[in-house]
Amino acid sequence: DCAKMSAPAPTTQMRPVLSRLLQQRRGGGSRPKKLPEPISVWKIVRGDKVQVIAGKEAGKQGTIVKVYRKEQKLLITSLNLVKKHVAPRGPNQPGGIITKEAPIHLSNVALIDPVQGVPTKVKFGFLEDGTKVRIAKKSGAIIPKPDILRARRHPHPVGSADTDTSPEAAHRVTASPHELGLQDAIRSLTILRHKPRPAAP
Repeated sequence: DCAKMSAPAPTTQMRPVLSRLLQQRRGGGSRPKKLPEPISVWKIVRGDKVQVIAGKEAGKQGTIVKVYRKEQKLLITSLNLVKKHVAPRGPNQPGGIITKEAPIHLSNVALIDPVQGVPTKVKFGFLEDGTKVRIAKKSGAIIPKPDILRARRHPHPVGSADTDTSPEAAHRVTASPHELGLQDAIRSLTILRHKPRPAAP
């Protein structure tokens, strides 16, 4: 009889691979991050001047460049800088290590009071004409929305007068007499038969 050979014991290099295989078999492993509950009304918008109230950048002020509504994070100019390795993309972009802003969570940021210049909480109010505005709780001043929101990121292309179709060209008949004759013949052969509906009992 051949002696039964025992399986070799897993080494330290095999343990991470075995644990990963076991996680995949059990349905574990890396799972997608769950997004937070969406905010119905945002009090902070792009272009606002804010101050960081928590974290390593606490006490610094900046302007919001971009708002990530799903992740509830903000991109602020010159704050929360990180270094990133960029691959070369051509002769004009050699690549290397660049410094760029990283998003900051919404809970670590507060709007700046336009009168006192300090962080403040915000509430909503209405003017006499019914316009909804943001009001700073510290001073009671109205926080106007930034002018950058009035300008579109991707403006609609404006057509020139040369590319517009003139009314004369729009009403010009372009079909040939033969095509018009075919249309009249098809229209004369088309018979619409309406079946009478049965009377209601």
